[in-house]
Amino acid sequence: MPTLVSIHSAPHTEEIVVVLRGEIDYACEEMLLRCLTSALSASARGIVIDLSKVSFWACSSVKLLLATRQLAQRHGKTVSLRTLSPVVRRVLELSGTLHLFATDPARGRVDGSRGLA
Repeated sequence: MPTLVSIHSAPHTEEIVVVLRGEIDYACEEMLLRCLTSALSASARGIVIDLSKVSFWACSSVKLLLATRQLAQRHGKTVSLRTLSPVVRRVLELSGTLHLFATDPARGRVDGSRGLA
């Protein structure tokens, strides 16, 4: 089974980037929430979540992002989204939650196209 999450520091910045990939559904939500929470705790300002490699995003998985955002706000941090796969963008649009997330400052907006780093 491929790794669903990788976490790294962006070169020359203080950003912590969390890359999610594959199928995100109820079965992996608890583990991913722990990873996102851990990355957020380790960051000074917040985290950037790259969703470009997500092939399936369950509607229930929106709560992962909402819980992470709520925790970040309590600690004066941000959760930015970077490069959404079409399926993630669609679920966030349909759930009315896309506007709740900061955009990646390096991009200036949430970018739905694939292949951007």
